[in-house]
Parts: sequence; C-alpha cells; structure tokens
Amino acid sequence: MKTRTFASDNFSTVDPRIMSYLADLNTKGHAQSYEGDETTAEAIRLFQEAFGGGIKVMFVPTGTGANILAIKLLIQRPYEALVCSMVSHIYEEEAGALAANAGVQVFPIRHQEGKIDLEALKQDVAMRKALEYHSALPKVVSIANTTEYGTYYLPEEVKAIADFCHSNDMYLHMDGCRLVNVAATLNLSLRECTREVGVDILSFGGAKNGLMSAEAVVIFNAPESDIPRMQKQTMQLVSKMRYVSGQFIPYMQNNVWRENASNANTLAKRLAEGLKEKLREQVSFTQPVVTNQVFCIIPDVTKTKLRAAGYTFYDWNSPGEVRFVTAWDNTAEDVDDFLELL
Repeated sequence: MKTRTFASDNFSTVDPRIMSYLADLNTKGHAQSYEGDETTAEAIRLFQEAFGGGIKVMFVPTGTGANILAIKLLIQRPYEALVCSMVSHIYEEEAGALAANAGVQVFPIRHQEGKIDLEALKQDVAMRKALEYHSALPKVVSIANTTEYGTYYLPEEVKAIADFCHSNDMYLHMDGCRLVNVAATLNLSLRECTREVGVDILSFGGAKNGLMSAEAVVIFNAPESDIPRMQKQTMQLVSKMRYVSGQFIPYMQNNVWRENASNANTLAKRLAEGLKEKLREQVSFTQPVVTNQVFCIIPDVTKTKLRAAGYTFYDWNSPGEVRFVTAWDNTAEDVDDFLELL
C-alpha cells in the first residue's frame, strides 16, 4: 500500500507542528483534569478571537460525538425532530447514532449536489406543521459544509436557510468537518462562514485537516443547558482535555488550518486536471471539483491498474464512479506519481 493515497483525508497523518506542541505540552507536568486547565482556556480564547465573543466551546474526540452533542443541545423535547439532506453524513453514515443516543427522529429531504433544497425544506416543514400533533415537530436543520459531494454552501445560501429556520422557531446546525476547505476556497474567515450567516451551533472538524482525535462544538445560540453534564452524558468529556484542546492552539494561532486546507484544495484541482489530460473522454466528473474531493467515472481497467499499484480509493454511488480525496499532507509529487500510472 502507498503511504500517501487519495482514499480519504481521514487516512492522513498528524501535522508535525501539532505533534511538536503536544510533545512540549507533555513536559509541563500535571494539570487540572477535564476542562479546568490553562491550555483549554487558551484554546477557548483563540476560538473567541476567530468566531467572536459570547460563544461557548466544547472540545471532543470524535466528529460523530460532536454532532450528537450539538444536536442534543438544540433538541430538548422528545417530540422534536431534525431535518437534513437525504445524503447527509449524520443520516447515512453515523450508524443511527443520533437516534440511538438522543432518540431524535430524522426527516431526510432532497438535495442539489449534496446541498439541501430550500424549497424542499419549506415544503417539508409546512407539511409537518399541517399534520399538527400527528408528526414530530421539526426543530433543527442540519447542513454539512462541505457536503458529502464535495460541494459547499455559499454564505448567502447558509443565511437563507438560517433565516427560514429562525422565522419558524428552529435552529441551524452545521456539520463543519471540512469547513476549513470551504473557508480556504472562498478566502473567508471561519466566522464569515458560520456565525455571521446565522449558524446556531457548529461541529468544527480537526482530524481531517492535520489534528489527532480533536474536534470542537462551537455554540453561538442555543437553549440554556448544563453543558459539562451534557458533554459527560454523551461520553465526550475527555479527562486529559489539554491534549485535545491543545491541538487547536497552533492550529488556530498560526493559521495552520488555512494552510493545510488550501494545500488539499489545490491538489484536488491538480488531480482533476491531470485526470482530464490523461484519460480525456474516458473520464467524466459527476460533481464539480471545488474543495478537496474529486468524484468521477473512470474505466474499470484504470481502477484495477491503480489498485494493483497500491492506491486505495472508494467506489461511489453510480456505476464506475470513484471518489478521490486529497489531504493536508499530500504533495504535488503524490499527484504526479499517481497520474503517471495513467
């Protein structure tokens, strides 16, 4: 197997700058457990710099856990439900974690290139409300940015969904496992992609972009809760929290997140352009290449050749379709070596 392939950014290594920070932190001796340490306090301060004051931040070890905790903070009654895209990660690829751990009903609706169709959202919510007490009540809309198709919501698209939510006594959750790739592509700040356009709560990813088992839940607007108890109850409260929260210090402080995401995005475009050049009419792209994911249909013989050479990648939805994902630690040489086989 190749040491660096294009299977997933989850395959990637941990950024050496993060490892170096953790190694140095480990020389500092004992510190308060859970969330009472100076490292976590500094990480929260950096989040406040990035997203603005008055926010609350919880550091957690998994993306699925971040999503469950975020939505559990927003849905507080057993008859309230969540609306998301029918291809949403939270609906399709988290093993029913939301239903199993929070008892939340999910209403999946149609999408356009992975993005929630606003008209479909309006129709579904209207239909649920017309059913009155016969239907669970939509309370949260969850969107993923980037989407599961590698596409992204423009700020005005997020705002339109947020405005609809807020005018209907609902909240907007964003699964931002690859939000950094969106911000890097659009050359926007993290705040401009979230808080300023009406997102109420954000699951902020780190593991796909150079961190190690480190994610965050960023709360802009949510009902009052006993947050530490909620975090503990959802099994997301880490005892040696400084080793999770501390990773975000160099990540946020030195704009490591933007540098890493920009590299992944740039290499995805290089990969797509190379596929076009090498395969010509034998390749067709099923989604626009706008962040760090490439969805395309290639010949079976090409797939077999690449896998025989040690490359790992996933078959996708349509016949012949595959997904390639460039990660923060991929290089131009990685891409060129891959293309040379074609």
